[in-house]
Amino acid sequence: MARIAMLAYTDYRSDPRVRREAEALAARGDEVEFFCLRKDGDPAEETMEGVRVRHLPLARYRGGKNWMYVAGYLAFFWMSLFAVGAAHLRRRYDLVHANSMPDFIVFAALIPRLTGTPVILDIHDTMPEIYRGKFGAGEGHPLIRMLLLQERLSGAFATHVLTSEHTKRDVLIEHGLDPAKIDVLLNVPDPRIFRRVDPDARDAAASAADASAKPFRLVFHGTMAERLGLDIAIRAVARLKDELPDVVLDLIGDGDHRAALVGLARELGVADRVRFSDGMVPLESLPAELEGADLAVIPTRAEISTRYMLPTKLVEYAALGIPAVVAPTHTIRYYFDEEQVAFFEPGDDASLAEEIRKLHADPERRARLARNSGRFLDQYHWDEHKKVYFDLVDRLIR
Repeated sequence: MARIAMLAYTDYRSDPRVRREAEALAARGDEVEFFCLRKDGDPAEETMEGVRVRHLPLARYRGGKNWMYVAGYLAFFWMSLFAVGAAHLRRRYDLVHANSMPDFIVFAALIPRLTGTPVILDIHDTMPEIYRGKFGAGEGHPLIRMLLLQERLSGAFATHVLTSEHTKRDVLIEHGLDPAKIDVLLNVPDPRIFRRVDPDARDAAASAADASAKPFRLVFHGTMAERLGLDIAIRAVARLKDELPDVVLDLIGDGDHRAALVGLARELGVADRVRFSDGMVPLESLPAELEGADLAVIPTRAEISTRYMLPTKLVEYAALGIPAVVAPTHTIRYYFDEEQVAFFEPGDDASLAEEIRKLHADPERRARLARNSGRFLDQYHWDEHKKVYFDLVDRLIR
């Protein structure tokens, strides 16, 4: 049994990737401690599915001040550096697994690394691309050059690097990271939570119900950020409000862009059609929240900050048998084709509205898309794919 520390600037309960990894290790008998943020009401420490979760005294900043994000990252880094270091000196860790963003959080494992403990850096998002999109900056901008440098230094400090998409591995190599040190661990649903649903059985159950008594329900869950294009989805619903009065959009989650989205729905006269959850929803509750959805909407903007993202939610919809209409970003097209998802023109709410209109009228196509999207999980099912992670962990701690 290995003793493993994991850390991430995240809310542990609602972060599927870190939970999936930590709980998989705990389930096989490893002793796992996870250092993360603390929300209001969180205890300083708790045990979840065998993982000892240690909430450091810092909440996630939500707002529009970029310097506050930097301050939050730095505060979490220093807290993690001391907390992980002190815990290691009391009783040695066999491995430390640090999750970005930021990449430099890996240096919080400095004391374990200096004493010979291997360290994994798990790059969820590439910071240079995220901030190029955020600020409209080119590759030569001083901020982007600084982010590239900290990414390379972080990768060099780590014993090994994980990332979440094959396309992201390619860009990390372009940035100068050692290809021999990088493995891909895709974001795929945990089958304990997202049990695969047979789309045909799901449709049969829906057909047995009184279809006239229920709305045509669009869904999106996760972070509400400008780059994810939820304003496009709201504008599409507004275009359809007279023609398709049964269409509603459920937005399940939270984020910096939420207030603007609420205001936009009100401004466009669809506040009664666009329904917001009360903040982020725990992973365990998501399948129930999504049950009965007719169509998932992933209106991601096609820009540099989203080019290398495969939305976890898309794969979760595939597991639950929910068809999806998506913007065809570079990485989504790498894994999915037109037989698995419906595409619309990125950034174009009229194109999204037209695709929703077509799918609203064609339940057979919706069912076909839902069936075909399951091919991704046939290839990358977590029960098999997690062996990539286990093999890496075992190799490093030997």
